[in-house]
Amino acid sequence: MSNNITSIPLRRSELISPFGVGAISTNNDGINLMTGALDLWFSGQNLDTSEYIINEARLARVLGVNNFRLPPDYRSILGKSRGEERKNINVKIPMVLFPTWFYCSFCKKMDRLHLADISKKKKCKHCVNGHLVQVPFVVVCQEGHIDDFPWIEWVHENLTPACSGTLKLVSTGGATLTSMRVECTNCNSTRSLKGITSKSDNNSSKLFSQLEKGKHYHCTGRKHWYGTSTTAHENCSEQPFVLLKNSNNVYYPNILSALYLPGDNSQEFEKTKEFLTNTNVLNEITIYQESKLSNDQISKILINKYSADLHFTNENLILKSLHSLSEEAKEIEESEYENINLSMKYEEFSSLIEEHNNKDLKVVKEFNKADNNNEINNFGIQKIHLVHKLRDTRVLYGFQRFKGDQAISKETIKKGRELLFKSSNHTQTNWLPGYTVYGEGIFIEFSEFELSEWEANVDVLQHFDILKLRYNQIINDGILKQKEITPRYVMLHTLAHILISEMIFECGYSSSALRERIYVSKDPEKKMSGILIYTASGDSEGTLGGLVRLGKLENLIPILRRGLEKSKWCSSDPVCTDIGINSGQGIHSLNIAACHNCSYLPETSCEEFNMFLDRSLLTGVLGKRGIGFFESVSY
Repeated sequence: MSNNITSIPLRRSELISPFGVGAISTNNDGINLMTGALDLWFSGQNLDTSEYIINEARLARVLGVNNFRLPPDYRSILGKSRGEERKNINVKIPMVLFPTWFYCSFCKKMDRLHLADISKKKKCKHCVNGHLVQVPFVVVCQEGHIDDFPWIEWVHENLTPACSGTLKLVSTGGATLTSMRVECTNCNSTRSLKGITSKSDNNSSKLFSQLEKGKHYHCTGRKHWYGTSTTAHENCSEQPFVLLKNSNNVYYPNILSALYLPGDNSQEFEKTKEFLTNTNVLNEITIYQESKLSNDQISKILINKYSADLHFTNENLILKSLHSLSEEAKEIEESEYENINLSMKYEEFSSLIEEHNNKDLKVVKEFNKADNNNEINNFGIQKIHLVHKLRDTRVLYGFQRFKGDQAISKETIKKGRELLFKSSNHTQTNWLPGYTVYGEGIFIEFSEFELSEWEANVDVLQHFDILKLRYNQIINDGILKQKEITPRYVMLHTLAHILISEMIFECGYSSSALRERIYVSKDPEKKMSGILIYTASGDSEGTLGGLVRLGKLENLIPILRRGLEKSKWCSSDPVCTDIGINSGQGIHSLNIAACHNCSYLPETSCEEFNMFLDRSLLTGVLGKRGIGFFESVSY
């Protein structure tokens, strides 16, 4: 790659999602760039990666890595104090130009630039009045590959065209692709772009089946984010699809997140374990283990060698820590991945229903139905806990294109690493990018008895079947993975959205700074019925306290009442409800009474990208009784 430098207004957390490796972002000059592979993320002067290390044992075990790294921040050598040795100077995130095809705003002639030409706006070489604008289309396949649209092949209707004349991208006026065509100035070939983002009658891509009559155009296998390396292409037999470069389905980041869980361990144990997970010490331990030394022998060596650093602990705690690290390092069986998200959430749920007080998780009881008689009993709530402090770690382990929501497994984790790294098997690449957020939240658990009684209602089941039938069809089409979707899940998910929409007016956070976490399962061994609303504003530690105070009963009850009252009616009703019931709304039509005017949140705040929402399950449908869980509550 070139040494060209450009500025992109991105937070470090945004390099995990939504602008991680392989994603398209925009620099200060309005040029679209793609984030490069992880191999070159940490290359600079006086490099010390230890300050970027994040440890989260649960996630590391699931994803099979040693640790995670916070994306590097850029530090100039300018401003260096006299005698000071600054670390991690000039560490830059690799970026490549994409799309590489441009057209002139004045003469309409097209030009293809080098992928390392990222530094400034582009001038047209064919005329003196125009500047270059990137084309709006890209080509992707379901294996994660991405490439430029084959303009030369398309206009000549030939997979191997002999003509290589200058092209023009012309619009005859209008907002649709019907009005756009590409022309060759050499042989006068011309072809419309009508329907290139659509599918043919046989459900195949038009680019795949109609570029040249009687032949198929297959994916080029291009991994553009690899740069100019020869490994940037691989054989691929998938059919390619044409998408607008800013479409949501160009890039689906695979994110796994986990809240910090306290163990039944002393502070000294936690400090000992933290010291042993330091990169240098951990590498030393690995060498001892490969030399067949026992944990007893290793603990003696460590306490003698690092006596000054380990003054707060003893040999028994070191031995216990070594055993704990060994357990965490054990490989997860393939069968465990089928319910890995459920298992991780159940561990979090089990912690949130209890009180805790340590440096990374503080949970305080506000309400318990078992020992309180309060008007909030009418809302079917079992417990309310104020989470004064929590730690959320989010990790990027791969990405998808065209279709998202891939189930996590050993194979998808392996494939994800191969997409993120050019050399995924190298010993220096046993890490993944992630970031940690310290925040606050409100946890609400609902009564299992009242939810079960409500779900058994025939009217509720008939209404929910509208959504369930659509979801089953989406599953059969292979668009989404199978998961447990129940009336209580949709109801609690919608309630979380309604509460967040109300809380932003009083808590001091924006809606994009809040996040939901839905804990719902009817598994006999992992029963859960709760929601967590928490701050998710990246790149900051500590809390403002504005959210957790809203969990106090005197504040939460009025918020609940207002939210439920507003959820009875949308400014787009009766259209919002009627369309939802008749044909569905939102992504894949998997919403009923829910739209931008009533229930949607920023996609970064929602677990399901604004799917599986229905206000009807909160307060019912006009003219029908018994559907809404909160119908009997007086607002």
